[in-house]
Amino acid sequence: MSGPFDGLKVLELGRFIAVPVCGQLLAEGGADVIKVEDLDGDQTRHNGPIMPFEGRQYFNKNRGKRSISVRITEPEVLAAIQKLAAAADIVLANFRPGMSESLGLDYESVRAMNPRVIYGENTAYGLEGPMAPLAGMDMALQALTGLAHMTETGPEPLVNPIIDYAAAMLMAWGVSTALYHRERTGHGQRLNVALMHAAMFLENNQLTHVELLDSWRGEFVRYLKHAFADGKTWADVIEHRETLLPHKVVRAYYGFHATKDGTVGVACNARTQRLKLMSLLGIDDRWTSEPGWMPEDAHAHADYVYRQVATAFAQQPTAHWIAALEERGLPIAPVRHSDQLFFDEQVKANNFLAEVEHEVLGPIKVVAPPLRMTETPLAPRPPVSLGKNTREILAEAGLGAGQIDGLFARGAVREVHETLEDLL
Repeated sequence: MSGPFDGLKVLELGRFIAVPVCGQLLAEGGADVIKVEDLDGDQTRHNGPIMPFEGRQYFNKNRGKRSISVRITEPEVLAAIQKLAAAADIVLANFRPGMSESLGLDYESVRAMNPRVIYGENTAYGLEGPMAPLAGMDMALQALTGLAHMTETGPEPLVNPIIDYAAAMLMAWGVSTALYHRERTGHGQRLNVALMHAAMFLENNQLTHVELLDSWRGEFVRYLKHAFADGKTWADVIEHRETLLPHKVVRAYYGFHATKDGTVGVACNARTQRLKLMSLLGIDDRWTSEPGWMPEDAHAHADYVYRQVATAFAQQPTAHWIAALEERGLPIAPVRHSDQLFFDEQVKANNFLAEVEHEVLGPIKVVAPPLRMTETPLAPRPPVSLGKNTREILAEAGLGAGQIDGLFARGAVREVHETLEDLL
């Protein structure tokens, strides 16, 4: 069966994560994705290096694409890339601010050549405002948006770059939406996904403001302006914020708890779920059992309930609690390490991991496309070596064999021929 994007041509002018992952999703849907890399390749080729120009991080963001490795500022090369953009259905870009304009590969320039183009770009802070010209990456956006995990000793960065991946999936959704619009109207368009906005989307649960209930936020923000300069610690800041909240969700029912032989994640946020868990554990919580009841000290009551739940879970092993909660239809899972997923029966049953054949390294297990479709399935394909398709793509852009040989002779383009000896 063919993929949903069969026949579409995509020019990817991206590096790192957000744009490449979007390109990979399109490639696994059958699109012909041309990835333009500089002479040293996408930086992810050097992250978790396995052999020259091959890194683990490249494998999970760039599968199924064709690679062209060039010095893009070379006039002949740039003209060829512009020609590819003029023929593309979709152009994906995350240039440094101002660079796309200098190369004539910004949306307005590409649209002038190709009115039907769908131009998807990823920026750090959006297109407007004082920070728009600045470069940014996931870690900086975790800091700026408060997405990092807050603890009493200070914020802890999230290990996985979830902002980048969220931006990639939003961009893939945006491209699909724009394709649907183009089918109906014949018009292309520009779409932008900002990392800052993607981070805020991930914080959706916290970013709803009802002035009648949430006016405390203004006071808290004013407090933060001088808190650390006045010698306050993160513990002080967190405690002060809690005193301003009109109420506090009881964390006892939604979080991790130590058992007799491990740790479990429990997710009993709904009142009906809490009542079942209370009954199972034999704990007392009037806040849950008596709607409308409010303790005199909400924070003290929340701590009291948490201690009851934590004490109960510590009395029995993990297997006991999984069986007991599952019998009652309550969400629970053991806390595990991601390495265990390679051997997990549920993962195997649903083919959440896939195997692709690398031309040098052999079989590689990767996360399968995160969407199952019955009529137009997505199919993982292996990544290719740096510049593997440079000659054929330049020829497709209209360059003759002599011109291409000349570019290779001047070191303006590259193709890397990897062998098993490079690894050994």
